[in-house]
Amino acid sequence: MVDNNNIVIADSLATYLRRGTYNTHNIMTSKLIDDGLAILDHLASRVSASALTGLGCGAAYATYKGFPIPKTSLSASLSCALVSTACFSMERLAFGVITRVTEQLNNEDNSESSAIQLTTPPNVVYASHALGGCFGGGIAGFLFQGHPFAGAFLLTPLMLCAGKMELKLEEYKAERLRQLVVKDDNE
Repeated sequence: MVDNNNIVIADSLATYLRRGTYNTHNIMTSKLIDDGLAILDHLASRVSASALTGLGCGAAYATYKGFPIPKTSLSASLSCALVSTACFSMERLAFGVITRVTEQLNNEDNSESSAIQLTTPPNVVYASHALGGCFGGGIAGFLFQGHPFAGAFLLTPLMLCAGKMELKLEEYKAERLRQLVVKDDNE
């Protein structure tokens, strides 16, 4: 006995595969998902680090002032996580805009050059972190104290320091990878 539903499904699948449109759609969807997961991973690592820093600083502050340690440290940790979420979300948004604009400008300037950049230029990293500090600090300053400029002035230098640390980490990773490749070549 032949099931008509299976025949219709198999026929539709064969037609879909013959058209060849699945390749472009799947690749674009896969790239969007990969990019989204990379951004989420980037944010999660920075927010987790700042939350842990806030936890330690809150515990130290509670010990110094004689406040309840769990309540104070959790409050400081949550505050640090919220501030870093605002700043690093704005940084990722600014990074995306800056890289898209520079790609467009580079494509207009020299359409023949198709060199792929493996590392991010430092000025893009600093610019995105500065904008993230300004906008994210403004959001945090407005939410916590009602003064957006105070938050922006406080958090922009901290975000620039975070950008410097990211560049140093990227340099360390590249150097370590080069050492491992040279070690493999020698063996």
